[in-house]
Amino acid sequence: MEAFGVGGIDYLDQIMLDYPGPDCESIEGQWSAFQEMHAQKLTKSISVSNFSPRQLDCVLEKATVKPVVNQLPISVAYHPGDSIAENNKRGILVQAWAPLGGSLGGRFDGNIKKACAKIGKKYNKSFAQVALRWIVQSGGSFTTQTKNKDHFAEDLNIFDFELTDEEMKTLSSLA
Repeated sequence: MEAFGVGGIDYLDQIMLDYPGPDCESIEGQWSAFQEMHAQKLTKSISVSNFSPRQLDCVLEKATVKPVVNQLPISVAYHPGDSIAENNKRGILVQAWAPLGGSLGGRFDGNIKKACAKIGKKYNKSFAQVALRWIVQSGGSFTTQTKNKDHFAEDLNIFDFELTDEEMKTLSSLA
C-alpha cells in the first residue's frame, strides 16, 4: 500500500483480484485485504476476475463489500454455461474480456464471423457490433482495446439495435 505515494496516486478507481487462490481460506484472505483497501479509501470499488460461481460464494460468504465486477472470458465463441446469469443472480456484473475472440475468449472462426455478419447486414452493423450486442443483451458488459479511434467508435455504436430472440439463440449456439 506504500506504493500509492509514488507518482502522486492517492486512490484507484477499481482494483481487481485476478485468478483466485486454490481454496476458500486463501480467497477470503485475499478479499479481506481488498476490503481493507476499500475501507481506507485507497480504491473506490473492488472486483474480481476469472472467478467461478463457487469461488464467488467463498467471497460473498464473509464479505462486507461485494465485488462490483467479475471479468471473464466471454464471447459469442466462448461462453461457459450460465456464467453471466450466475454472476447476475449474485448481484455482480460480468465484464467480458476478449469479447471478440482470441486466447481464452474463443477463436472467431469463419462460421462465427459469417453468422454475426449475416445478422449484422439486417441492422447495417459489423460482425463485431453484433458480437458485442450479444454480450450486452445476455446481461454482460465488455472491454475492448484498439488504437484505432474508428474501431473504438464502432464498438460503442451498439445501442441503436436489438437482436431478436431467435438471433440470440443462433449466436448462443455457436460456441
